[in-house]
Formats: sequence, C-alpha cells, structure tokens
Amino acid sequence: MPATFKSYNMVSTGSITIPVDFATSTPDIVYENNIITGSVTLAATVSVVAGGTPTKGQKIRIYWDAVVDAATFDVNVLGTNLPINAMKAGKFVIECLYDGTAWVVDTRAIILEADSVVTTAIADNNVTNDKLADMARGTIKVGGAANAPTDLDAKTSGQILVGDGTDVASVAVSGDATLSSSGAITIAAGAVDGTKLAANSRKNQINIYSSFENASELGVVKYKICYDCTVDAIHATVTKPTAAGTMTCVFKNNSSAVLTGSQIDASSALALGNIVSTTPTANNTFSAGDTITLEKSIASGAAGILDITLCVTMD
Repeated sequence: MPATFKSYNMVSTGSITIPVDFATSTPDIVYENNIITGSVTLAATVSVVAGGTPTKGQKIRIYWDAVVDAATFDVNVLGTNLPINAMKAGKFVIECLYDGTAWVVDTRAIILEADSVVTTAIADNNVTNDKLADMARGTIKVGGAANAPTDLDAKTSGQILVGDGTDVASVAVSGDATLSSSGAITIAAGAVDGTKLAANSRKNQINIYSSFENASELGVVKYKICYDCTVDAIHATVTKPTAAGTMTCVFKNNSSAVLTGSQIDASSALALGNIVSTTPTANNTFSAGDTITLEKSIASGAAGILDITLCVTMD
C-alpha cells in the first residue's frame, strides 16, 4: 500500500516545495496530507510553496510537527505567515484550499500551548484594554510582591495614593487638613500659626498717628505690642508739615532702652507726603504685651503731624 502522506524536514533557510501536480511530483504522487518535522533555528524566512499548477478546489493539509526558534524570521505557508509562537510550540494542522486564483490558508485551528506567547511575539501597541482581565471599578494596577502586577483599590472617598518606600497605598489625608472626594482641601481651625509661616510671610505693620501740634501732645506716648515681633524699619509720613524747625521722635523698648538707630527727624524742609525712614539695629525685639515708647519733641516753629509705620517681623 503506498504512503498516504509525504514527510518533509524543516529547513533553517530557503524553501520547502510541496508538489501539487503530477508533472512536478513524478515519479512520486501528489499528496493531500503532508507533515513537516524537525527542530531548527531560522537563519532567514522560510517559505512553504506549491510546486506545479494547482486545480480549483485542490486541498493541501500540512501537519506541523516541527519546532523552530523564530524570534526574528517567519515561516510563510502558501503566502500566509504562521504565528511565531505556534511554530515554537509545534503540533498543529494547516488546511489549504486553492480557490482557482489563490491559496486560502486556514490557521484558525492552531492551539497555543501554555506559556508559548512571549513578549517578542506581541507587536507594540497591541495589548489593549480589551485584552486585560476584568478590573474592579476604582482599582489601578501596581507592582506587587515579587514584582508581579496587582490591582490596588484606590476608590475610597477622600483618600490619596502615597508611596511608603516599598509599595503604593491608598490612605486617608490626616493631620491639619482633610480632603473631600471633590478634591477640596479643608485646613483645620487653628492649624496655621506663626511657626508654619516662612519668615518673609510673617511681616506686619503697626500704624501710629502722632501729632506735634501743641505742648500737651509732646513728651512721652506709649503703645502696647500685641505679639512677639522685631521692629525692622520705621517710616514716618508727613501729613502736616512744620512751618519751621524739626519734629523729632525717639523710640524705646519695654526696658526703656532706645532702639538703636530709631530716631526720626522731620524738618520744615519736608513737604506734605514726604517720608522719613530709619532702620533700628538693636534693642528692637518685643514680646506680646510689651510697651513701645515714643518720645516726641519739636525744636521750634509751628508743629505738624506724622503718620508713623512700624514694620515688624512676627516671631
């Protein structure tokens, strides 16, 4: 009894020809069933081609029993490339039918073995959301133990994702602020005090109206300081100029020591709106409840009015 199939050895390069007419197959016959065996590493694309002239409706069945390393090159069967990982796994059937114009190659029956699809076999941008397993709503994928991906529940209202040096966790915002599910942050009452402000953000000013218009308004005037601070600068704006002479003001701290460099003098030469400034360099630190003293005098001539601003840094 003649053989019912024809066997071919897999090659690493070139082609395998399967005869489809007697003129090509002679002295052998034309086989509908064919088998390809062997184990090779491809050096180039290998083509399985039909030798001769097929007739309409002619069938070729190829039993694939070869194993190839095909990381770079393809195996093309009658114009159709085989799935790379199917070739690595081996053992499947390829049905081929000639429709009068071209070969129709059916590889749909190929079943991949477990772990046969490797990363290099997946084209870039081809793992879509449709290809991922179902994920619970509100979860995200993160790296887990042994670097394996895992789903992290991140949907709890008002929580945020925080790294702890090892993992990512969904945690509630705590401490001096809370976070709502709408993204609004609420700062706790009394949470922001002077210690939480940068030095250049803790500036304030104390405004003092000071008249030199008559004798009863000269001499010593005292003011309470309401918070810990340092007087950094003093500015006096002339709101009523003197006709002659000079308005003088000296500042003293709670211990009656003169703030070094604090004296301001506004002479008759200064017009309305002019500013006299000075910068205290010592004895200029105050605690809440301390008193700052202004000692006012005028040399001669008609008196005026100064609006004094103490620029302070809050401790």
